[in-house]
Amino acid sequence: MRLSHISWILILSANLLLFSCKPDLPDEVSLAYDELPDKLDYNLHVKPILSDKCFVCHGPDKAKQKAGLRLDFAEFAYANLAENPDKVAIDPGSLKNSEVFYRILSTDKDYMMPTPDSHLKLNAKEKAILVKWIKDGAKYQKHWAFLKPEKKDLPDVDNKEWLKNPIDNFILAKLEEEKLKPSKEADKEILLRRVSLDLTGLPATIREIDAFLKDNSPDAYEKQIDRLLASPHYGEKMAVDWLDLARFADSHGYTVDRLRDMSPYRDWVINAFNRNMSYEQFIHQQLAGDLMPKPTRDMIIATAFNRNHQQNLEGGIIEEEFQTEYVVDRTNTFGDAFLGLSVGCAKCHDHKYDPISQKNYYELFSFFNNVKEAGQISWDGALPTPTLLLPTKEQEKVINFINNQIKKQESEVDKAKGSVNNDFENWIKTGTHLNLTKEKIPQAGLLAQYTFDDGTLKNVLNRKQAGTMKRESGADGDKAVFEKRDKGKAMVMDGDNYLDLNGVGVFRKSEPFTIGLWIYIPKDLKEGVIIHKSQAERLYNFRGFHLYLKNDRLEINMAHTAPSNAITRISKEPVPRESWIQLTITYDGSSKANGFRLYQNGRELLMETTMDQLTKDILLRASVQPGLQIGAWWRGFGFTHGKVDDIVVYDRVLTSFELKILANKTKWDNVLDLSNRTELKEYYLSAIAPDVFKARNDLKQLRIALADSMEKIKEIMVMQEMPKRKKAYILKRGNYDALGEEVFPGTPEFILKFPDNLPKNRYGLAQWLTHEDNPLTARVAVNRLWQNFFGVGLVKTTEDFGNQGELPSHPQLLDWLAVDFRESGWDIKKLNKMIVMSATYRQDSKSTKEQREKDPENRLLAHGPVFRMTAEMIRDNALVASGLITTQIGGPSIKPYQPEGLWQINSDNYKQDSGEAVYRRSLYIVAKRSVPNPTLSTFDATSRSFCVVRRQKTNTPLQALVTLNDPTFMEAAKVIGEQMCRTSNKQEAIIQAYRKLTGRKPSTKEVNLLLQLQQKEQIKFKNIPEKAKGWLNAGQYTVSLDLDQSLVAANTVVASTILNSDATLTKR
Repeated sequence: MRLSHISWILILSANLLLFSCKPDLPDEVSLAYDELPDKLDYNLHVKPILSDKCFVCHGPDKAKQKAGLRLDFAEFAYANLAENPDKVAIDPGSLKNSEVFYRILSTDKDYMMPTPDSHLKLNAKEKAILVKWIKDGAKYQKHWAFLKPEKKDLPDVDNKEWLKNPIDNFILAKLEEEKLKPSKEADKEILLRRVSLDLTGLPATIREIDAFLKDNSPDAYEKQIDRLLASPHYGEKMAVDWLDLARFADSHGYTVDRLRDMSPYRDWVINAFNRNMSYEQFIHQQLAGDLMPKPTRDMIIATAFNRNHQQNLEGGIIEEEFQTEYVVDRTNTFGDAFLGLSVGCAKCHDHKYDPISQKNYYELFSFFNNVKEAGQISWDGALPTPTLLLPTKEQEKVINFINNQIKKQESEVDKAKGSVNNDFENWIKTGTHLNLTKEKIPQAGLLAQYTFDDGTLKNVLNRKQAGTMKRESGADGDKAVFEKRDKGKAMVMDGDNYLDLNGVGVFRKSEPFTIGLWIYIPKDLKEGVIIHKSQAERLYNFRGFHLYLKNDRLEINMAHTAPSNAITRISKEPVPRESWIQLTITYDGSSKANGFRLYQNGRELLMETTMDQLTKDILLRASVQPGLQIGAWWRGFGFTHGKVDDIVVYDRVLTSFELKILANKTKWDNVLDLSNRTELKEYYLSAIAPDVFKARNDLKQLRIALADSMEKIKEIMVMQEMPKRKKAYILKRGNYDALGEEVFPGTPEFILKFPDNLPKNRYGLAQWLTHEDNPLTARVAVNRLWQNFFGVGLVKTTEDFGNQGELPSHPQLLDWLAVDFRESGWDIKKLNKMIVMSATYRQDSKSTKEQREKDPENRLLAHGPVFRMTAEMIRDNALVASGLITTQIGGPSIKPYQPEGLWQINSDNYKQDSGEAVYRRSLYIVAKRSVPNPTLSTFDATSRSFCVVRRQKTNTPLQALVTLNDPTFMEAAKVIGEQMCRTSNKQEAIIQAYRKLTGRKPSTKEVNLLLQLQQKEQIKFKNIPEKAKGWLNAGQYTVSLDLDQSLVAANTVVASTILNSDATLTKR
């Protein structure tokens, strides 16, 4: 039946009514719609809803997208639906054509969005916002943080007298908009304590407070700021926050969690802040100091930032897996610290909320992948490579002296060689050289020979010296297995048992040697060790040297700590299999790759050098050094089903002719006819010439002296770029061994396309960060610095500037500061000074009822910041107040008071320091990741296991127990109690103690209460003297016995009471 013309008009009219000025909506949504502003802002109103409630199923992550729909970009949201091509999710300006409109209002569980199984739900206001947004044209905007910040004009305000600097314009404009008034300026003593803690981490002393109170000049406050910014303790305070971010610690982490020393990096950070290094240089040097033009020692130390991550030395782990984990940590830290983005969420799949693809992640990953490092670090405590040696000036002088002596002695060796002609001729004339015909193999310098012909493991040169069969970590092995050869017998290896030569072949890196043997390589052996002098395979980072078969090539490695403090050479041609070959290694003691040679059947093999920076010795950290071991090693591949025979060990480098003799390619007779004197003279110089022998021995002793001197030098883990780029791949599901598409260094283009003129390495990445068009770096840095002073950033989610992060409380202020920061040359002190000089910062922290009701979190900053001091401040405040603090800057970490037995969980003994070290600042306390310092961790200090840009804030009863019972606080209270005894006026003594701990004078009521407490406690201690001992025995400080012990104890209770008060523990 056809509808009449009138029916069509009625239907059209109904539709026009439905989708005109205000749509027909459910009652609660309609009420919310009426309260919306006339104009919605996409980033402020719409984006947070989409990100929180929609992007899980319809965001950037392709793997999680449902129905092929994306709502994070306009072109996807406006497109025809994949499952319903006749429909669109959003038709800008048209509700009736927008599928999203119907779905968000639906109550049908099979149709509604979000779906019930997502456990997400839109409230009435959120539905109203989405409806109005679609109706108004559904305009998308780039995420606010991905837009380049602009320095807009300062907002105009009514109360201009309140303004101190541009910060205040933005804060006051918002307050006036919200009809709130700012607070008055804080009292001078409170303000000085606040700014002292914020800029140095230490409280103002009574002397400093009194000087400030007496100074009535207009710039009195500014003079205090300049003093604090110039203090060496400024760098310490700034370092505390940065070390959280840099995940600085004194241990490796994971289960075993051995200690390590990275304190030179901490000292570098402190010094950089004190020198007011520009933030640009600060991050450039940490990310890529080694790649910058003419890198200095300090610039390379800065790259330890990239090596602060946890490192694993547990047995049985997979090398490649943890190599990948370390690069992942560096990549994630880069995102958290500098971009304020959770890039780590894109490790296994595309980011669910931000436009960071998995490919983007591994492109960033590839910047940090090009360092030669071990996945499983050494069990013996060797610092993982690559490292930088840090000689003291005295050590440097010694090393330079020895190196000069070595150069001179090398010349002496050459001189000695050039002056042997007469001696050589006399040697020939006397016929002594003819004795060589009696030698089947060269005898000069021969230390040991093993032929196995008699079915034993005895040294032919010394029958009392025999090898033994062992397995695993030195356990007794199975009986040796021999089989017949054309000449005598050979040993058959099983890959588990090895032949231990028991002290034969204990060479240092400074000593020359030759090792030869015959081997038979089976067809199916993929890899395995042939010879080694070490404690184990990877578990001890290959310290020592070895000859290894892998990929049909032979590898020579000599290492202090592999893979970077080492020499590595690999043969260029495949090694023959299923036939007997003679291999000989020669080494000249030079500690250089070129000092190694490898010969096959008397012919020198061409070798590729992949590492040549052996700086320290190869001896193991053991009282008894193991000698050469053949055919297997602990926790590594052995020479399975391979055969060995005729092992020889020399303490000199054999000549080319001698090497041919070992390989049965020639005989002495072929050189003794004097037709070729060159080879005979070469032998004479190597084995006979007394002057040459002495000169070489002197050279060896100098090299040993150099090795001994180098061994004492401190070192630190740093970055070192490999000459050839290490390939990087998308790792499917983030698994280290699931290689996908190969990727190359790159950056997410939605932030900033990587400029063509920058190198595709870490230095280029660092420059990309500080490029004038990068929208994030300055914002993130400014926000974090703001957080240090106000307890919360302008963006509360300091770690997340992405779609899931909170919007800035004052977006125009954040952008103004970001641009100004960059324009100032990234001047950190200038920014800090601007913040603390502002009227905003200087406000009284007391809040009115109206302020609390309108702004309970003080995000509008109508009053000054107020929050508990950080863990470090709380301990340092007690040390300063008591006068116990040691103010030494920098140096190794300390071990203060700590309950016994905590470290027994993973075997390290905690040996408490004594003397002044116990009283050093808290940032120097040893940070053991698996067992953080209990005092600091109770007050929310991080474990430093990963990058943290915003500490959590907790309030627990345990915190009160710490400040009441921890020896540090009890000792501080005891010292203050003793000091109070030296003031005859008890009331004045209490006032002084109160001021030391809180920074302000107590009220009359507070003084009276504390006097009553003192009197009550003194009576108690006089009646029961034993109770006083509990208060006075804490810590290493001894109270003077000349004083009334009951009064000292009573004063200690008073001091402890003040120390535990809100006035002491809170920064106002």
